[in-house]
Amino acid sequence: VRVPVNSSPELTPGTYQWPIMVGYQICQEFGQEVCFLPEDKEITVSVNVVPSGTGVNIAHQEVFAEEKIAEVPKDMTLEERLIDALERGSWLAFLLVFVGGILTSFTPCVYPVIPLTIGYIGGASTGKPLKGLALAGIFVLGIAVVYSGLGLLSAATGTLFGSISGSPVVTYAVAAIFVLMGFSMLGAFEIALPSSVQTKLQGSGPRTGLIGPLVMGMVSGLIMAPCVGPVIVALLAWVAQSGNLFYGWALLFVFSLGLGLLFLVIGTFAGALQALPKAGAWMDAVKHGFGWILLAGALYLLRLTIPEPYYTLSWGLFLIVFSVFMGVFDSLKADAGAGARIWKSITVVTLILGAIAIFKVFGPAATDTALQSHREVEWTVNNETEAVEQALQEGKPLLIDVYADWCVACVELDEKTYIVPEVIERLDRFVRLKLDFTKETEWVRDMKRKYRITGMPTVIFINSDGEELTRFTGFKPAPEFIALLDKYNL
Repeated sequence: VRVPVNSSPELTPGTYQWPIMVGYQICQEFGQEVCFLPEDKEITVSVNVVPSGTGVNIAHQEVFAEEKIAEVPKDMTLEERLIDALERGSWLAFLLVFVGGILTSFTPCVYPVIPLTIGYIGGASTGKPLKGLALAGIFVLGIAVVYSGLGLLSAATGTLFGSISGSPVVTYAVAAIFVLMGFSMLGAFEIALPSSVQTKLQGSGPRTGLIGPLVMGMVSGLIMAPCVGPVIVALLAWVAQSGNLFYGWALLFVFSLGLGLLFLVIGTFAGALQALPKAGAWMDAVKHGFGWILLAGALYLLRLTIPEPYYTLSWGLFLIVFSVFMGVFDSLKADAGAGARIWKSITVVTLILGAIAIFKVFGPAATDTALQSHREVEWTVNNETEAVEQALQEGKPLLIDVYADWCVACVELDEKTYIVPEVIERLDRFVRLKLDFTKETEWVRDMKRKYRITGMPTVIFINSDGEELTRFTGFKPAPEFIALLDKYNL
């Protein structure tokens, strides 16, 4: 972390010892998900202040020479590698966004812009491919200026909410944005600038030099809002959660390049306009595809904030609705080709998977699930003295769950393990204590020292005599949690 320091004019040359308070937190987001507790540490640095104009050699320059990339464990699945790449903002995320921009360029709202822009670029390039390439590149840069600027703004404002980014409320808000934008892409409602504004935008801007195509690109970015807007809003919501300024700017910039690739090709080769596929139902299919992707993304965002049965039920309903809209009950013509038959098979399989998911929730095997006999584990929160005394007086074992609101694995324990009926039944014999370490206080520091807490979540099992039997750190699914209880006869 670079920290610029300017010395005051009154500071005389010499060697100084400066105390610096450093705050940090370590989280592991692959394999066993665990967050260690936030730490504050005071370090002392030795600084040599020299007279103005003195030549100096920069110390520790190798530390900032290049970004250190964390190695991905070799035992990760392909899905885990993909999710890890997206979360870390690696090149794969940019590749996916670039491809998304290309697909977005084949939506109905983009096509009307093509004749307008190609006519402008074609007239200005006077039939010279290289000049057309340059003008088209500036045009695409104009699109990128608009969208990457939004990405930068979103990331900048998102940092204001960094401290609550792990809150379920924020997750619900982002998921709601995804749902609204998904319905927009599916045609439920339109996001468009007023026609009078669009007309003025199409007729505005300089017509000569390099500024002209730049302004035309920026204007076209606004005109394409009805189709591009929902995708942009979804990306902005994701970027705002990251709070990374460069990442937010770069992600939207790369999306803009994918969106503008079509204009770059046509601007360079005027004949490519004739080779474009004609507008038709396939363009609506691309747009609707984005809608379904956004709705699926909303469900994925909610995976840690809603109980497992309801999450499974939601996916079942989603798959069934998707299959119906994709024509699972439509008759297949006798002379249908292989492509139509393969698609029909996919819709049938999707319908069956959705039905299996719902059957898993409501079927005979689910009579003891949370939907039919749902109970929640009741906890004593933060009153450690009361819980310990109760356990000793009643001769019961004590379960201590140390959590924080910002700890994803803590939420997973609550939403995936502590709601399983067998787990709830087994925990009835315990005195249950939750220690909330969300905010650093003197009490939290005392509890950390007393129970030797180093990571989040930490679950401690104490027998009826007040002796610790075992503990674990990180998330454990219900079967592993129950196996641990069995091992210690709890």
